[in-house]
Amino acid sequence: MADIKKGDILEGVVSDFADGGEGVLKIDGYPVFVPFAIAGETVRARVTFAKKDVAFGELVEVLKPSADRVKPVCPYFCKCGGCDLQHMRIPCQLELKRRTVKNAFRKIAGMSVDVPTPIAGAPLGYRNKLALPFAYNRTSGRVSLGFFERRSHKVVPIKWCAACGEWSGDLIAAICAWANKFKVSVYDENSGNGLLRHTVARMLDSLSVTLVINGDDIPHADALIEELRAKFDDFCLYVSPNKKNTNVIFGEETRLIYGAERKQDLGKFKAMISPKSFLQVNSEIRDKLYDGAASALLGFEGELIELYSGTGLLTAQLATRLNVKITAVEIEKCATQDAIALMRELGLEDRVKCINGDALDFMRGLDKTARVNRAMIFDPPRKGCAREVLEAAKEAGAEKIVYISCDPQTLARDAAILREKYDLVSAAPYDMFPETAEVETLAVFSRK
Repeated sequence: MADIKKGDILEGVVSDFADGGEGVLKIDGYPVFVPFAIAGETVRARVTFAKKDVAFGELVEVLKPSADRVKPVCPYFCKCGGCDLQHMRIPCQLELKRRTVKNAFRKIAGMSVDVPTPIAGAPLGYRNKLALPFAYNRTSGRVSLGFFERRSHKVVPIKWCAACGEWSGDLIAAICAWANKFKVSVYDENSGNGLLRHTVARMLDSLSVTLVINGDDIPHADALIEELRAKFDDFCLYVSPNKKNTNVIFGEETRLIYGAERKQDLGKFKAMISPKSFLQVNSEIRDKLYDGAASALLGFEGELIELYSGTGLLTAQLATRLNVKITAVEIEKCATQDAIALMRELGLEDRVKCINGDALDFMRGLDKTARVNRAMIFDPPRKGCAREVLEAAKEAGAEKIVYISCDPQTLARDAAILREKYDLVSAAPYDMFPETAEVETLAVFSRK
Protein backbone atom coordinates (compact mmCIF):
# COMPACT_ATOMS: atom_id res chain seq x y z
CA MET A 1 0.00 0.00 0.00
CA ALA A 2 1.28 3.43 -0.93
CA ASP A 3 2.56 5.67 1.86
CA ILE A 4 0.64 8.85 1.08
CA LYS A 5 0.26 11.82 3.39
CA LYS A 6 -1.13 15.36 3.33
CA GLY A 7 0.91 17.70 1.14
CA ASP A 8 2.27 15.01 -1.20
CA ILE A 9 2.33 15.86 -4.91
CA LEU A 10 1.15 12.96 -7.04
CA GLU A 11 1.16 12.35 -10.80
CA GLY A 12 -0.72 9.71 -12.72
CA VAL A 13 -3.59 8.75 -15.01
CA VAL A 14 -7.13 9.20 -13.68
CA SER A 15 -8.63 5.72 -13.88
CA ASP A 16 -12.30 6.36 -13.12
CA PHE A 17 -14.92 8.66 -11.63
CA ALA A 18 -16.22 8.65 -8.07
CA ASP A 19 -19.97 9.02 -7.56
CA GLY A 20 -19.49 12.67 -6.61
CA GLY A 21 -17.88 13.42 -9.98
CA GLU A 22 -14.28 13.47 -8.72
CA GLY A 23 -11.59 11.77 -10.76
CA VAL A 24 -10.01 8.73 -9.09
CA LEU A 25 -6.22 8.63 -9.18
CA LYS A 26 -4.86 5.28 -7.99
CA ILE A 27 -1.34 5.05 -6.59
CA ASP A 28 -0.38 1.40 -6.11
CA GLY A 29 -4.05 0.59 -5.71
CA TYR A 30 -4.64 3.42 -3.21
CA PRO A 31 -7.48 5.72 -4.40
CA VAL A 32 -7.10 9.49 -4.33
CA PHE A 33 -10.26 11.49 -5.14
CA VAL A 34 -9.44 14.62 -7.16
CA PRO A 35 -12.25 17.12 -7.93
CA PHE A 36 -12.31 18.55 -11.49
CA ALA A 37 -10.16 15.72 -12.89
CA ILE A 38 -11.60 13.60 -15.74
CA ALA A 39 -11.16 9.88 -16.31
CA GLY A 40 -8.35 9.23 -18.80
CA GLU A 41 -6.42 12.41 -18.03
CA THR A 42 -2.86 12.56 -16.78
CA VAL A 43 -2.82 14.99 -13.85
CA ARG A 44 -0.73 16.37 -11.02
CA ALA A 45 -2.54 16.64 -7.68
CA ARG A 46 -1.77 17.73 -4.13
CA VAL A 47 -3.05 15.56 -1.26
CA THR A 48 -5.25 17.59 1.11
CA PHE A 49 -6.45 14.79 3.39
CA ALA A 50 -5.34 11.18 3.76
CA LYS A 51 -6.79 8.20 5.61
CA LYS A 52 -5.73 4.58 5.78
CA ASP A 53 -7.79 3.49 2.78
CA VAL A 54 -8.47 6.66 0.79
CA ALA A 55 -7.19 10.20 0.22
CA PHE A 56 -8.55 13.45 -1.19
CA GLY A 57 -6.61 15.91 -3.28
CA GLU A 58 -6.78 19.13 -5.25
CA LEU A 59 -5.99 19.43 -8.93
CA VAL A 60 -2.66 21.21 -9.50
CA GLU A 61 -2.20 20.71 -13.24
CA VAL A 62 -3.69 18.77 -16.13
CA LEU A 63 -0.70 17.30 -17.93
CA LYS A 64 -2.69 15.51 -20.63
CA PRO A 65 -6.32 16.64 -20.94
CA SER A 66 -9.30 14.51 -21.91
CA ALA A 67 -11.24 15.15 -25.09
CA ASP A 68 -14.22 15.61 -22.75
CA ARG A 69 -12.65 18.65 -21.05
CA VAL A 70 -14.17 22.06 -21.87
CA LYS A 71 -13.66 25.60 -20.62
CA PRO A 72 -16.22 26.41 -17.86
CA VAL A 73 -18.70 29.17 -18.64
CA CYS A 74 -18.82 30.50 -15.08
CA PRO A 75 -15.92 32.54 -13.64
CA TYR A 76 -16.72 31.21 -10.15
CA PHE A 77 -16.47 27.56 -11.11
CA CYS A 78 -14.03 25.65 -8.86
CA LYS A 79 -14.36 28.45 -6.28
CA CYS A 80 -17.98 28.33 -5.14
CA GLY A 81 -19.77 25.16 -4.13
CA GLY A 82 -22.52 25.47 -6.72
CA CYS A 83 -21.48 23.40 -9.75
CA ASP A 84 -19.17 20.36 -9.94
CA LEU A 85 -18.96 19.43 -13.61
CA GLN A 86 -18.70 22.52 -15.83
CA HIS A 87 -15.29 21.26 -16.94
CA MET A 88 -16.93 18.26 -18.70
CA ARG A 89 -18.82 17.92 -21.96
CA ILE A 90 -22.52 17.22 -21.39
CA PRO A 91 -22.41 13.63 -22.78
CA CYS A 92 -19.63 12.86 -20.30
CA GLN A 93 -21.72 14.29 -17.45
CA LEU A 94 -24.74 12.22 -18.43
CA GLU A 95 -22.72 9.01 -18.62
CA LEU A 96 -21.25 9.74 -15.19
CA LYS A 97 -24.76 10.13 -13.75
CA ARG A 98 -26.04 6.99 -15.47
CA ARG A 99 -23.18 5.02 -13.94
CA THR A 100 -23.75 6.62 -10.53
CA VAL A 101 -27.32 5.30 -10.44
CA LYS A 102 -26.33 1.88 -11.77
CA ASN A 103 -23.44 1.57 -9.29
CA ALA A 104 -25.62 2.57 -6.34
CA PHE A 105 -28.04 -0.28 -7.02
CA ARG A 106 -25.18 -2.73 -7.51
CA LYS A 107 -23.13 -1.73 -4.45
CA ILE A 108 -25.89 -0.95 -1.95
CA ALA A 109 -28.81 -3.13 -3.01
CA GLY A 110 -26.92 -5.92 -4.78
CA MET A 111 -29.15 -5.39 -7.84
CA SER A 112 -28.10 -5.38 -11.49
CA VAL A 113 -30.26 -2.70 -13.08
CA ASP A 114 -30.43 -1.55 -16.69
CA VAL A 115 -30.13 2.24 -16.38
CA PRO A 116 -30.63 4.42 -19.49
CA THR A 117 -28.92 7.72 -20.28
CA PRO A 118 -30.50 10.51 -18.19
CA ILE A 119 -33.29 12.56 -19.74
CA ALA A 120 -31.73 16.00 -20.18
CA GLY A 121 -32.60 19.61 -21.00
CA ALA A 122 -30.89 23.01 -21.06
CA PRO A 123 -27.49 22.82 -19.28
CA LEU A 124 -27.44 26.46 -18.10
CA GLY A 125 -30.02 29.05 -17.08
CA TYR A 126 -32.32 26.28 -15.85
CA ARG A 127 -32.61 27.05 -12.14
CA ASN A 128 -35.76 28.85 -11.02
CA LYS A 129 -34.57 29.18 -7.41
CA LEU A 130 -31.54 30.71 -5.73
CA ALA A 131 -30.58 30.66 -2.03
CA LEU A 132 -27.55 32.79 -1.16
CA PRO A 133 -25.98 33.59 2.23
CA PHE A 134 -24.81 37.12 2.97
CA ALA A 135 -21.14 37.87 3.69
CA TYR A 136 -19.25 40.88 5.03
CA ASN A 137 -15.70 41.74 4.04
CA ARG A 138 -14.00 43.48 6.97
CA THR A 139 -11.23 44.86 4.75
CA SER A 140 -13.44 46.52 2.16
CA GLY A 141 -16.41 47.06 4.46
CA ARG A 142 -18.71 45.67 1.76
CA VAL A 143 -21.69 43.33 1.93
CA SER A 144 -21.97 40.62 -0.71
CA LEU A 145 -24.00 37.54 -1.62
CA GLY A 146 -22.56 34.22 -2.71
CA PHE A 147 -22.32 30.47 -2.29
CA PHE A 148 -20.56 28.57 0.43
CA GLU A 149 -17.19 27.25 -0.65
CA ARG A 150 -17.14 23.48 -0.93
CA ARG A 151 -17.18 21.81 2.51
CA SER A 152 -16.95 25.12 4.39
CA HIS A 153 -18.98 28.04 5.70
CA LYS A 154 -16.81 30.56 3.87
CA VAL A 155 -18.91 32.55 1.39
CA VAL A 156 -17.56 33.03 -2.15
CA PRO A 157 -19.05 36.35 -3.36
CA ILE A 158 -20.68 36.22 -6.81
CA LYS A 159 -22.23 38.77 -9.16
CA TRP A 160 -24.41 36.29 -11.04
CA CYS A 161 -25.11 32.55 -11.34
CA ALA A 162 -24.83 30.83 -14.72
CA ALA A 163 -27.23 28.10 -13.60
CA CYS A 164 -29.93 30.74 -13.05
CA GLY A 165 -29.20 33.26 -15.79
CA GLU A 166 -29.38 37.04 -16.05
CA TRP A 167 -32.08 37.60 -13.44
CA SER A 168 -29.70 36.39 -10.72
CA GLY A 169 -27.24 39.19 -11.52
CA ASP A 170 -29.93 41.87 -11.37
CA LEU A 171 -31.17 40.51 -8.05
CA ILE A 172 -27.73 40.36 -6.43
CA ALA A 173 -26.86 43.86 -7.66
CA ALA A 174 -30.08 45.36 -6.26
CA ILE A 175 -29.87 43.77 -2.83
CA CYS A 176 -26.15 44.43 -2.34
CA ALA A 177 -26.56 48.06 -3.45
CA TRP A 178 -29.23 48.56 -0.76
CA ALA A 179 -27.28 46.72 1.96
CA ASN A 180 -24.08 48.68 1.29
CA LYS A 181 -25.78 52.05 0.94
CA PHE A 182 -27.38 51.75 4.36
CA LYS A 183 -24.60 49.66 5.94
CA VAL A 184 -27.00 46.91 6.97
CA SER A 185 -25.24 44.42 9.26
CA VAL A 186 -24.59 40.80 8.29
CA TYR A 187 -25.27 37.88 10.63
CA ASP A 188 -22.22 36.29 12.26
CA GLU A 189 -22.89 32.67 13.24
CA ASN A 190 -20.13 32.75 15.89
CA SER A 191 -21.34 35.80 17.81
CA GLY A 192 -25.02 35.57 16.86
CA ASN A 193 -25.00 39.29 15.99
CA GLY A 194 -25.93 40.98 12.70
CA LEU A 195 -29.16 41.11 10.70
CA LEU A 196 -28.89 39.75 7.15
CA ARG A 197 -28.68 35.95 6.83
CA HIS A 198 -29.92 34.75 3.42
CA THR A 199 -31.60 35.87 0.24
CA VAL A 200 -33.92 33.22 -1.21
CA ALA A 201 -35.50 33.96 -4.58
CA ARG A 202 -37.64 32.08 -7.08
CA MET A 203 -38.20 33.24 -10.67
CA LEU A 204 -41.18 31.78 -12.49
CA ASP A 205 -43.72 34.07 -14.21
CA SER A 206 -42.71 36.69 -11.66
CA LEU A 207 -40.01 37.06 -9.02
CA SER A 208 -40.45 36.14 -5.35
CA VAL A 209 -37.74 37.40 -2.97
CA THR A 210 -37.39 36.48 0.70
CA LEU A 211 -34.86 38.08 3.04
CA VAL A 212 -34.07 35.83 5.98
CA ILE A 213 -33.01 38.01 8.91
CA ASN A 214 -31.82 37.74 12.49
CA GLY A 215 -34.49 40.16 13.64
CA ASP A 216 -38.08 41.19 13.07
CA ASP A 217 -37.88 43.83 10.32
CA ILE A 218 -35.47 45.19 7.72
CA PRO A 219 -34.39 48.84 7.79
CA HIS A 220 -35.06 51.15 4.85
CA ALA A 221 -37.42 48.64 3.25
CA ASP A 222 -38.77 51.30 0.86
CA ALA A 223 -35.27 51.85 -0.51
CA LEU A 224 -34.82 48.12 -1.10
CA ILE A 225 -38.14 47.98 -2.93
CA GLU A 226 -37.00 50.86 -5.17
CA GLU A 227 -33.75 49.03 -5.98
CA LEU A 228 -35.73 45.96 -6.98
CA ARG A 229 -38.25 48.03 -8.96
CA ALA A 230 -35.40 49.39 -11.06
CA LYS A 231 -34.51 45.82 -12.11
CA PHE A 232 -37.83 43.93 -12.11
CA ASP A 233 -41.31 44.84 -13.33
CA ASP A 234 -43.14 42.25 -11.27
CA PHE A 235 -41.99 40.96 -7.89
CA CYS A 236 -43.05 40.42 -4.31
CA LEU A 237 -40.87 40.75 -1.21
CA TYR A 238 -41.06 38.67 1.98
CA VAL A 239 -39.25 38.77 5.30
CA SER A 240 -38.57 35.60 7.27
CA PRO A 241 -37.28 36.20 10.84
CA ASN A 242 -34.87 33.46 11.96
CA LYS A 243 -33.14 34.18 15.29
CA LYS A 244 -32.00 30.62 15.93
CA ASN A 245 -28.41 29.44 15.69
CA THR A 246 -29.18 26.84 13.04
CA ASN A 247 -28.29 25.76 9.51
CA VAL A 248 -31.98 25.81 8.58
CA ILE A 249 -32.41 28.79 6.25
CA PHE A 250 -36.01 29.92 6.84
CA GLY A 251 -37.60 30.99 10.09
CA GLU A 252 -40.98 29.66 11.13
CA GLU A 253 -42.90 32.40 9.30
CA THR A 254 -42.61 34.36 6.09
CA ARG A 255 -44.30 37.75 5.97
CA LEU A 256 -45.23 39.54 2.75
CA ILE A 257 -44.14 43.19 2.90
CA TYR A 258 -44.48 44.23 -0.75
CA GLY A 259 -46.40 43.12 -3.83
CA ALA A 260 -49.02 40.45 -4.21
CA GLU A 261 -48.71 36.70 -4.42
CA ARG A 262 -49.41 35.58 -7.97
CA LYS A 263 -50.24 32.27 -9.53
CA GLN A 264 -47.30 30.90 -11.46
CA ASP A 265 -47.41 29.04 -14.77
CA LEU A 266 -46.48 25.43 -14.03
CA GLY A 267 -47.01 23.85 -17.41
CA LYS A 268 -50.53 22.47 -17.53
CA PHE A 269 -52.00 24.88 -14.96
CA LYS A 270 -51.23 27.86 -12.73
CA ALA A 271 -50.76 27.65 -8.97
CA MET A 272 -49.71 29.64 -5.92
CA ILE A 273 -46.21 28.80 -4.69
CA SER A 274 -45.32 29.99 -1.18
CA PRO A 275 -41.65 30.86 -0.46
CA LYS A 276 -41.16 27.80 1.80
CA SER A 277 -42.97 25.39 -0.50
CA PHE A 278 -40.88 22.80 -2.30
CA LEU A 279 -40.75 23.08 -6.07
CA GLN A 280 -38.31 21.37 -8.42
CA VAL A 281 -35.68 23.93 -9.42
CA ASN A 282 -35.62 22.84 -13.08
CA SER A 283 -39.02 23.50 -14.67
CA GLU A 284 -38.22 21.74 -17.96
CA ILE A 285 -37.04 18.51 -16.34
CA ARG A 286 -39.74 18.71 -13.66
CA ASP A 287 -42.40 18.49 -16.37
CA LYS A 288 -40.64 15.53 -18.01
CA LEU A 289 -40.25 13.80 -14.65
CA TYR A 290 -43.93 14.25 -13.80
CA ASP A 291 -44.88 12.96 -17.26
CA GLY A 292 -42.81 9.86 -16.51
CA ALA A 293 -44.47 9.37 -13.12
CA ALA A 294 -47.96 9.67 -14.61
CA SER A 295 -47.08 7.27 -17.45
CA ALA A 296 -45.86 4.70 -14.91
CA LEU A 297 -49.35 4.65 -13.38
CA LEU A 298 -51.42 4.62 -16.58
CA GLY A 299 -54.11 1.99 -16.40
CA PHE A 300 -54.18 1.88 -12.62
CA GLU A 301 -57.59 2.48 -11.04
CA GLY A 302 -58.13 2.64 -7.31
CA GLU A 303 -56.59 4.46 -4.35
CA LEU A 304 -53.33 6.32 -4.85
CA ILE A 305 -51.36 7.40 -1.78
CA GLU A 306 -48.80 10.14 -2.37
CA LEU A 307 -46.25 10.82 0.38
CA TYR A 308 -44.09 13.98 0.54
CA SER A 309 -46.55 15.62 -1.85
CA GLY A 310 -45.38 19.24 -1.52
CA THR A 311 -47.52 21.91 -3.15
CA GLY A 312 -49.59 19.36 -5.06
CA LEU A 313 -48.12 19.86 -8.52
CA LEU A 314 -47.51 16.17 -9.14
CA THR A 315 -50.79 15.40 -7.36
CA ALA A 316 -52.68 17.55 -9.85
CA GLN A 317 -50.85 16.00 -12.81
CA LEU A 318 -51.86 12.53 -11.64
CA ALA A 319 -55.45 13.46 -10.78
CA THR A 320 -56.09 15.02 -14.20
CA ARG A 321 -54.68 12.01 -16.09
CA LEU A 322 -55.70 8.99 -14.04
CA ASN A 323 -59.02 7.59 -12.87
CA VAL A 324 -57.94 7.47 -9.21
CA LYS A 325 -58.68 8.89 -5.80
CA ILE A 326 -55.56 10.43 -4.23
CA THR A 327 -54.57 10.98 -0.63
CA ALA A 328 -51.64 13.42 -0.62
CA VAL A 329 -49.58 13.78 2.57
CA GLU A 330 -47.20 16.70 3.20
CA ILE A 331 -45.57 17.86 6.44
CA GLU A 332 -45.04 21.54 5.49
CA LYS A 333 -48.22 23.42 6.39
CA CYS A 334 -47.95 26.21 3.82
CA ALA A 335 -47.30 23.67 1.05
CA THR A 336 -50.42 21.73 2.07
CA GLN A 337 -52.42 24.95 1.99
CA ASP A 338 -51.12 25.66 -1.52
CA ALA A 339 -52.10 22.12 -2.57
CA ILE A 340 -55.63 22.43 -1.15
CA ALA A 341 -56.13 25.72 -3.00
CA LEU A 342 -54.85 24.18 -6.24
CA MET A 343 -57.17 21.17 -6.02
CA ARG A 344 -60.12 23.44 -5.31
CA GLU A 345 -59.32 25.65 -8.28
CA LEU A 346 -58.90 22.68 -10.63
CA GLY A 347 -62.13 21.11 -9.39
CA LEU A 348 -60.32 18.07 -8.03
CA GLU A 349 -61.27 18.27 -4.34
CA ASP A 350 -63.79 15.43 -4.75
CA ARG A 351 -60.98 13.03 -5.80
CA VAL A 352 -57.99 14.45 -3.91
CA LYS A 353 -57.62 14.68 -0.14
CA CYS A 354 -54.64 16.78 1.03
CA ILE A 355 -53.40 15.96 4.53
CA ASN A 356 -50.94 18.06 6.51
CA GLY A 357 -48.92 15.58 8.51
CA ASP A 358 -45.88 13.35 8.83
CA ALA A 359 -45.56 10.49 6.33
CA LEU A 360 -44.61 8.01 9.05
CA ASP A 361 -47.56 8.95 11.25
CA PHE A 362 -49.90 8.59 8.28
CA MET A 363 -48.56 5.16 7.34
CA ARG A 364 -48.80 3.97 10.94
CA GLY A 365 -52.50 4.85 10.92
CA LEU A 366 -53.25 3.39 7.49
CA ASP A 367 -55.64 0.43 7.39
CA LYS A 368 -53.30 -2.27 6.06
CA THR A 369 -56.07 -4.88 5.87
CA ALA A 370 -58.46 -2.97 3.61
CA ARG A 371 -59.16 -4.87 0.40
CA VAL A 372 -58.68 -2.02 -2.08
CA ASN A 373 -56.56 -1.51 -5.16
CA ARG A 374 -53.66 0.62 -3.97
CA ALA A 375 -50.65 2.28 -5.52
CA MET A 376 -48.19 4.60 -3.86
CA ILE A 377 -45.90 7.37 -4.99
CA PHE A 378 -43.04 8.72 -2.88
CA ASP A 379 -41.00 11.90 -3.44
CA PRO A 380 -38.97 12.10 -0.19
CA PRO A 381 -36.13 14.46 0.74
CA ARG A 382 -32.51 13.43 0.19
CA LYS A 383 -32.44 11.18 3.25
CA GLY A 384 -35.04 8.91 1.64
CA CYS A 385 -37.92 7.14 3.35
CA ALA A 386 -37.91 5.96 6.94
CA ARG A 387 -37.68 2.18 7.05
CA GLU A 388 -41.01 2.00 8.89
CA VAL A 389 -42.70 3.86 6.03
CA LEU A 390 -41.41 1.26 3.57
CA GLU A 391 -42.39 -1.65 5.83
CA ALA A 392 -45.88 -0.18 6.13
CA ALA A 393 -46.06 0.18 2.36
CA LYS A 394 -45.19 -3.50 1.98
CA GLU A 395 -47.92 -4.45 4.48
CA ALA A 396 -50.49 -2.24 2.75
CA GLY A 397 -50.29 -4.38 -0.38
CA ALA A 398 -49.79 -1.62 -2.94
CA GLU A 399 -49.78 -3.02 -6.49
CA LYS A 400 -47.19 -0.50 -7.62
CA ILE A 401 -44.80 1.97 -5.97
CA VAL A 402 -43.39 4.92 -7.90
CA TYR A 403 -40.37 6.45 -6.15
CA ILE A 404 -38.83 9.81 -7.10
CA SER A 405 -35.37 10.25 -5.59
CA CYS A 406 -32.69 12.93 -5.62
CA ASP A 407 -30.09 10.60 -4.08
CA PRO A 408 -29.20 7.28 -5.77
CA GLN A 409 -27.64 5.94 -2.55
CA THR A 410 -30.76 6.31 -0.41
CA LEU A 411 -32.92 5.10 -3.30
CA ALA A 412 -30.83 1.93 -3.58
CA ARG A 413 -30.98 1.45 0.20
CA ASP A 414 -34.77 1.71 0.13
CA ALA A 415 -35.00 -0.56 -2.93
CA ALA A 416 -33.22 -3.26 -0.93
CA ILE A 417 -35.94 -2.99 1.73
CA LEU A 418 -38.75 -3.21 -0.82
CA ARG A 419 -37.28 -6.08 -2.84
CA GLU A 420 -38.72 -8.74 -0.51
CA LYS A 421 -42.18 -8.06 -1.97
CA TYR A 422 -41.48 -5.88 -5.01
CA ASP A 423 -39.61 -6.19 -8.28
CA LEU A 424 -37.81 -3.14 -9.63
CA VAL A 425 -39.39 -2.58 -13.06
CA SER A 426 -37.33 0.44 -14.14
CA ALA A 427 -34.96 3.13 -12.93
CA ALA A 428 -34.81 6.20 -15.18
CA PRO A 429 -32.44 9.09 -14.34
CA TYR A 430 -33.32 12.72 -15.06
CA ASP A 431 -30.74 15.50 -15.32
CA MET A 432 -32.51 17.83 -12.90
CA PHE A 433 -29.24 19.56 -11.94
CA PRO A 434 -26.98 19.98 -15.02
CA GLU A 435 -23.32 20.86 -14.41
CA THR A 436 -23.49 19.19 -10.98
CA ALA A 437 -22.98 15.59 -9.90
CA GLU A 438 -26.57 15.41 -8.63
CA VAL A 439 -29.12 13.23 -10.43
CA GLU A 440 -32.85 12.61 -10.02
CA THR A 441 -34.20 9.09 -10.54
CA LEU A 442 -37.70 7.78 -11.21
CA ALA A 443 -37.94 4.17 -10.00
CA VAL A 444 -40.98 1.96 -10.53
CA PHE A 445 -41.65 -1.10 -8.34
CA SER A 446 -44.27 -3.78 -9.01
CA ARG A 447 -45.61 -6.15 -6.38
CA LYS A 448 -44.42 -9.75 -6.79
